[in-house]
Amino acid sequence: MAPPALSAPPHRFRRRLLAVMLVAGLVPLVLMGLLARSALERLLSVSVAPVERVLDEVSGELERRGISQAPLDEARLNLAQAELARGALVRRVPMFIAALVLVSAVVLALAAALLGRALSRPVTTLTQGMATYARGDLSIRLPAPEHPRDEFQFLFAGFNRMGQELLAQRERLKAAEQIAAWQDIARALAHELKNPLTAMKLSLARLSRSDGSSPPDAARISEAVALLQEEVELLMRMTQSFSAFARLPAPRFQPVALRPLLAEVCTLYQGTSPVPVELAPGGEFTLQADPDGLRRLFGNLVKNATEASAPGASPVRIAVEPQPSRLRVTIRDGGTGIPAVLEGAALTRGLFSTKPEGSGLGLPIAQKIAHEHGGTLRLEPAPGGGTLALVDLPLAPPTP
Repeated sequence: MAPPALSAPPHRFRRRLLAVMLVAGLVPLVLMGLLARSALERLLSVSVAPVERVLDEVSGELERRGISQAPLDEARLNLAQAELARGALVRRVPMFIAALVLVSAVVLALAAALLGRALSRPVTTLTQGMATYARGDLSIRLPAPEHPRDEFQFLFAGFNRMGQELLAQRERLKAAEQIAAWQDIARALAHELKNPLTAMKLSLARLSRSDGSSPPDAARISEAVALLQEEVELLMRMTQSFSAFARLPAPRFQPVALRPLLAEVCTLYQGTSPVPVELAPGGEFTLQADPDGLRRLFGNLVKNATEASAPGASPVRIAVEPQPSRLRVTIRDGGTGIPAVLEGAALTRGLFSTKPEGSGLGLPIAQKIAHEHGGTLRLEPAPGGGTLALVDLPLAPPTP
């Protein structure tokens, strides 16, 4: 089952960077503005009233003496203009400081946005590369020069090296798995072919042991030929089973009602089973699956369960249990059971069968179909005896 795709990274880093830069830049600026305003207000808070009283006294003195007051009037005019300028300056200083703070805030916000984008863009690129790796594509390479100029380029180069190493390791693992698979196939074929070939060899030896002085024994020849024919048919069935396993069709996913399909499987094996095959009551469930593949999957498991059950044993019971985002189908029999849990590669290891006409491919076929549906197959000893088969299937098909 494909891992879930990584979502886009949150922009919390940019917001935090903006907040830090605004606080770090505006707080000192506001404090300096307040201090400058206070100092300027103290500087400009000098009153002109004493000067005006002095001017009035000088004006009276000049009037008694009969001297012209034109220079004094000009001085009063200049004093009035200075007072007006002082008042305007006192009123405009707060607005000037506020405008300075506002412009600084805009500049800092723009700088934080540009810096945050410059810092988060490499993180986004790295996140996208990780998401591609998570989907199984190790061929993606991040833009990184041969000689990194900063920490992010160094990180990209390390990421690319990691991808190359993972790709090489995956290829080596794939080759090792293929070798192991061929070893298992060779071991299984050797095991399966040994018995019929041994029987054929013995039959040929019996045919070759003929005494020239006595007539041929027709009964012995007939028995040997019959044995040879039986073993040849066994070999033909084995080759047909291996050929069918190799030609399993690709799944075609569509909405499938699971309970009616399981009921069909129960009806199919009910007539040949030494014990009843029961489907436990429950709700109706629909999933995206290949109906033919599911019939083959559950048919193999039910067939194994019925063949493992002796007459008079407990019935083969099938049940459907809903799980989060998936369904679990359990098949329990009352046969001899298995000694340990079987899952994964253990289901295909050996490929041998204990049944006279078995090919040992029932469980590998079932596991292959479950894997194609993004599910799992697990066999474990059932409490109280017998075998419990657990099939977990997702409600939606796996992502290719």
